Amino acid sequence: MRKKSHDLQWLGIFGQRHLLTEEERETYQKLQRAYYGEAMMDKLVANFLANDPQCIDDITLKYKNSVVQIDKLLIVGQIAYIIDMKYYRGHYVFKNNTWYIGEKILDNNIFEQLRRAMRILQNLFNDNQIRLNVQGVLAFMNPNSTIDVVDNIDETVLTMDEIPKWLLKLPNNGTVESMNQNWKSTLRQYEIEPYRTKRTFDIEKIDQLQQGICCPNCHQYQMVESKYIVNCTCGYSEAKEIAYTRTICEYGVLFHNHNLTVPQLRKFFGKNLNERYLTYVLQRNFVLQKKAHNKAGYYI
Repeated sequence: MRKKSHDLQWLGIFGQRHLLTEEERETYQKLQRAYYGEAMMDKLVANFLANDPQCIDDITLKYKNSVVQIDKLLIVGQIAYIIDMKYYRGHYVFKNNTWYIGEKILDNNIFEQLRRAMRILQNLFNDNQIRLNVQGVLAFMNPNSTIDVVDNIDETVLTMDEIPKWLLKLPNNGTVESMNQNWKSTLRQYEIEPYRTKRTFDIEKIDQLQQGICCPNCHQYQMVESKYIVNCTCGYSEAKEIAYTRTICEYGVLFHNHNLTVPQLRKFFGKNLNERYLTYVLQRNFVLQKKAHNKAGYYI
């Protein structure tokens, strides 16, 4: 299952507990739209590609000091399709090796990120004797975008409406040849952790955040505990252990630059915290790390 980027997670959680700045709000909406487009592509591949698709989603690779992030890698026969997804809106034209939106020239070449990924992945495959030919696909996932490519290009450019037809035209036999069966395990050898957000919040200001367990349905903080579940006034119910674990993880995302400590978790959960149950969840799902001189530990 595709995961949200760390930056998107951070902004989403922070926005539920603190007022976002205009820049943060705009970035969050942009990242949310991009994630929606990527998830839609996942559904289209699952629904329209014959047989079980051979693919990897959202992988970050480091190869010979070059780092590349790939939205979706789809293997069909001897072809490895790198699918780069954009959620741009408007009418885009590519001519004279330049991208235009309307009459305005874009500062960046939308193809460059895709082409760089293609070069790196092809070299990686060649060096590991994996006989896959890398091809690039640029997919515009916003249904309100139109594309006009005038130049001759090697990449495939698709609008949202064209993706199902393209998938159906791919060879029915998606079996990877035996000599290439280890393509996925080979890539895992070069995989690194995805980019982490540089956004932080001063832990000394934790009291400025909305405290408590946030309801995933209405995003309010009116969850009431019973023995095994927590209930919200909106009607949503959730297993208590899941609710506690989820809230601890939300703390971990917001304060990713700090250790996970019980005193700060107390503040994060607020006055309705069941501290005994918090201890139970920490012991069950997290690892206690001893600090120097036998002082209080912290969990990871």
